[in-house]
Amino acid sequence: MTTNDTTTVSSVPLVIITDILLQLPIKSIVRFKCVSKSWLLLIKSSEFVTAHLNCSIRNHSLIVRYYNHAFGNDSGLMLLRSDLKQHQVELPPLEGLSTFPKIVGSCNGLLCLDVSSAFGMAFVLWNPATNEFKRLPTPSLTESRLKTFWMVSLGFGFNQDTNDYVLVRIVNFQARYDAIAEVYSTSTGKWKEVAAGTGSCVIYGGQDAVAVKEVLHWIANGIGVLVNEKFVVSYDMNLELFWRTAMPELPTDCYVKALSYDQSLALAVYPGLGFRSRLSNRFELWVMNEGKGWTRTFNTAFERIAWPVGSFRDSKIIMKSVDQFFLFNPKTKRNFILPIDSGMGYSYKVFTYVDSIVAVNGENDEKEVEAQIEGMVHDGSN
Repeated sequence: MTTNDTTTVSSVPLVIITDILLQLPIKSIVRFKCVSKSWLLLIKSSEFVTAHLNCSIRNHSLIVRYYNHAFGNDSGLMLLRSDLKQHQVELPPLEGLSTFPKIVGSCNGLLCLDVSSAFGMAFVLWNPATNEFKRLPTPSLTESRLKTFWMVSLGFGFNQDTNDYVLVRIVNFQARYDAIAEVYSTSTGKWKEVAAGTGSCVIYGGQDAVAVKEVLHWIANGIGVLVNEKFVVSYDMNLELFWRTAMPELPTDCYVKALSYDQSLALAVYPGLGFRSRLSNRFELWVMNEGKGWTRTFNTAFERIAWPVGSFRDSKIIMKSVDQFFLFNPKTKRNFILPIDSGMGYSYKVFTYVDSIVAVNGENDEKEVEAQIEGMVHDGSN
């Protein structure tokens, strides 16, 4: 088909055109937006974007951010696709970067990047498949003479009920036990301050928020009178409400990481690297059962010391040992080695990723579509 062969294009039923486009690589789909106004409207429609995303979800990938502590400039992004081949990912053309961006979260093909040097002060929403990106407005909560940052925690998720991508920023100031939170949503394009309600606890920066359905979760440590306790702090994107949940009784010398597992919030409990106990390779998984509290799903031991870094397809846990990554299936207790280069001097963040055509300005940005159609009118396209 060509843009000049309008008879051929218009004579093909829309349902067939849709089925064909859904099978094509994203680069081809993006090019076909220029075929005609009707094709542009089809590809930009929320129905087509959702249909394409549902097809892409069958082929999850992993995106890995790596950073060398000894050589800070040795950083990058690597994509591990379902064929187990590694692909380097180039950042979008972002100016003024003082450090390699951190990934706040990955959702429906969109990555939320923290491009600030500290305290989550600048963000970019980026689709690596289409290479579209958008700088988000500067957060409202800033330092002042009387309010100095102590800790800033971040989370990124998708509210399916409102078709909205949400970025949460929780700020703890020095000499204050209470936290202040603000939320950015793609539907409004603005930051909005919300009551944090986390009480006497703090979410330490650097950890990844876990999205389970429409709720984001963080691990938090008590402060003040609760200094020896651990909690899960949660934020419901629909209710715009924070709350905290006590953890099960765990050893005081263990590490805990929040994960998404089997459509529920789970806690991976492990001794961690450098632990000298004979139980240093132990691993437990506790799952939150709605209305019933925590249940220990399993307790196992690996052949070597390993710790969790994320979950894959909500059914497997991504583990890292000193020199390798592997997928662990809690139900079968089988491991699968991942071909990810693992160096001693590197830190890693691993996220589940899918290719998508979700736009950084929203799935159906009317102003953008109108501008493209206007351009087609001047070019003579149909």
